[in-house]
Amino acid sequence: MIAMATMQLLADHDEAPGIVASPERIDAWIEVAKQGDVFTYATRLCLPVSSAGAKRMRQLEALGLVVLTRPRSTLDPTVFNYRAQRTSKATPMTRPVRPVLVAPSAKLVDDEAAIVDALLPVLERFAAHARPCPTDKQLAHKARLTEDAVKAGLAAMVAAHLIKVLGCAAPTYRRVVIVSTGAITGLARA
Repeated sequence: MIAMATMQLLADHDEAPGIVASPERIDAWIEVAKQGDVFTYATRLCLPVSSAGAKRMRQLEALGLVVLTRPRSTLDPTVFNYRAQRTSKATPMTRPVRPVLVAPSAKLVDDEAAIVDALLPVLERFAAHARPCPTDKQLAHKARLTEDAVKAGLAAMVAAHLIKVLGCAAPTYRRVVIVSTGAITGLARA
């Protein structure tokens, strides 16, 4: 009668007396366990010598992946809780944790946004008709900006991934690719 009460008490507290975890269950735990995680793989008076679960835990301990302990059960002091605590050593199944690289997004300030709004339609028109890329002076005249503002605007558009500037032959020494449409300014003919 006392044994039955003890069995019920153990069952109510996630301790399964007499059962040793299978090697498959142990391997499933080791795949997801992090450093410091504890797994109670058996609650018994002693482990059978031929137990496959106990053998697997001893193998993992030999590899340095777990530390095995055998504290007495707090519910029934006549049995032991056979526990494995995960160490920090990586397994071949463990994926390395790498930091995720994030490209910084370029923020356009209000002045740059106004310059981009003036320059982008001009460049899109030239690219749509495969015309040679205008010079900074021509862009400044068409967009009603200064040449310095054109240089800053082109740099801002490149940083914001709106355009790509490619080198080419004279007279403009550049081709502009509009990233959103794929249109590109044509080549200057000699």
